[in-house]
Amino acid sequence: MRFSTPTIAYLASALALALLPQAARAGITAFSGNTCDGAAGLDVPCDGSCHQFNGRHSFRVDGGSGGHCVTMFEDPNCAARAEGRMFTFTNQDGGCQNVNTGKGIQSFLCSSNNICLV
Repeated sequence: MRFSTPTIAYLASALALALLPQAARAGITAFSGNTCDGAAGLDVPCDGSCHQFNGRHSFRVDGGSGGHCVTMFEDPNCAARAEGRMFTFTNQDGGCQNVNTGKGIQSFLCSSNNICLV
């Protein structure tokens, strides 16, 4: 079997891309327990989109992805309508964060860095 030079170059570049480390893309998982235990929710991206948190009491942002800001809301649609209805947690990177705010947290946003979205 003979390969042409462009074919070999293409295969070599595809192999190199497959072996290079990929940029860390953080996700966040919420849990029903207080210490990232109990039932786990979906691993959703830290991309600024609104996600539900009802019935959850802790969360973890994927480790090794750098600092992230997670903003929690009493509102189910990530709306901060009045003072004291949202809570921010910065420097989230792999550790478990208990969400003991004394309020019923319904939704959250996770930013891809430590700059909070609200």
